Amino acid sequence: MIAYLVRSEGSSLHAGIGTMSGCLLNIILDPIFILPWGLGMGAAGAGLATFLSNCAACGYFFLFLFVRRGKTYVCINPTKLKFRKNILLGICAVGVPAAIQNLLNVTGMTVLNNFTSSFGPDAVAAMGIAQKISMVPVQIALGFSQGIMPLVGYNFASRDISRMKKTILFALKIIISFMIVMTVGCCLCSRPLLLLFMKKPEVVEFGAKFLWGLGLAMPFLCVDFLGVGVFQSCGMGKNALFFALLRKIVLEIPALFLLNALFPLYGLAYAQLTAEIFLSVAAVLVLRRLVRRLEKTDQGNRTDDSPSPPSSTPPNRQPSTPQ
Repeated sequence: MIAYLVRSEGSSLHAGIGTMSGCLLNIILDPIFILPWGLGMGAAGAGLATFLSNCAACGYFFLFLFVRRGKTYVCINPTKLKFRKNILLGICAVGVPAAIQNLLNVTGMTVLNNFTSSFGPDAVAAMGIAQKISMVPVQIALGFSQGIMPLVGYNFASRDISRMKKTILFALKIIISFMIVMTVGCCLCSRPLLLLFMKKPEVVEFGAKFLWGLGLAMPFLCVDFLGVGVFQSCGMGKNALFFALLRKIVLEIPALFLLNALFPLYGLAYAQLTAEIFLSVAAVLVLRRLVRRLEKTDQGNRTDDSPSPPSSTPPNRQPSTPQ
């Protein structure tokens, strides 16, 4: 959470350093705490390594805020913690839909794994590897969309709609271009990518076909991510919740049942693509409507605030009267 607050003030470098330091420390500590040549603690060692890594990351942020004291709005003083209704409602309006979205993502993953498991362990392994490969560019796109959220939120609050629109369009161009390149790479290099993780021919065969479906969904997925990020930045929690429910409950999970029935096993990889095509179109339409509404409101406010036309009579002179 502190990383998000630090990044919201423009200190993205320190937010990245704090987050990555915890991740890298976790990677180093895991084998030391888990494996027999180290402490040999097994699963408990993994939990302890994660705990220590998170403590180290928090320590970095606390130190950063102490150095920046007086120059930052981020305050972690517990004596100033107060529950205000308007702040609590604003946090819940954005946080609850995000939490439901994460819960539905886990639900969708569970349904997908249950379907895949009926085709054997090779199919499960192939689907898991294909998902991990596709998640690398997806996480980059997700980070990009989250990175512009403070800028969109500040422009929305200050009613700088023109700059907000330019920010969204710039992000769309960058993310879509990047994801198209990643999609082409995943599709053309699907087998070599699978061979990096598994040499078994059956797993490579399954995974290569799965990666095609997951890769084709990535450009549409990033548009959906960006739309939800803009909704959260503008405090539009209902829109974010609607998209979360639409993605999993209305589109993706039913698509898993339908595509698995029509195209057993291989249709599962295209359920996300089916859902994200509709969601990306809906996100673009809602964003376009939002920006147009804000532009009209902004133009109306400018018209109301415009100064009245000057009088034909000079302000400090009385009109002359005929003699």
